[in-house]
Amino acid sequence: MSELPNPTTTLLDDEAFLGTFVPDIGVFIQRSLIVGLITAVFFGPVIGVPAQYWLPIMAFTTVFSAFIFDDYTSWLRHRNDQWHLTSLRLIYENTNEPELNATVNLADIHTTKRTLWKNLRLDFETGQAVMMKYLAKPRSVEREIDLARLALMGTIADEDDIPDAEDAT
Repeated sequence: MSELPNPTTTLLDDEAFLGTFVPDIGVFIQRSLIVGLITAVFFGPVIGVPAQYWLPIMAFTTVFSAFIFDDYTSWLRHRNDQWHLTSLRLIYENTNEPELNATVNLADIHTTKRTLWKNLRLDFETGQAVMMKYLAKPRSVEREIDLARLALMGTIADEDDIPDAEDAT
């Protein structure tokens, strides 16, 4: 297993590095297969195709979903995302598009919320939001971010939503 990268963004003097989160291709593949399966199971009986043809239909709909519905380009756009959590900030870096690199203070994160397909939505105090996509363990990432926010601010709006350690794995 390869070691996750440290941030290239310079940390502040009183800032501690807590961890890095990156997209997982397994999550992308799993999503494509699930969409293909659901489509094959739904459309097979609707159009009257015998069950023995559902596997080829699933393969076709998986490829169709990945390439036609832009899932593949979404993966290409996000595969180099790196999210670095520190004691003060969440740092976004992308090696292919360094002009998009950004940081947000943990105090500016209003809520964290897991969404479908193993994504994590971060809502900011400004009303803006950003999605951390294709996370292998979004519950664990959410827990780490919420615990860092709790340590920084003492209390957070969605403190009751922080998963227990055993639930986060």
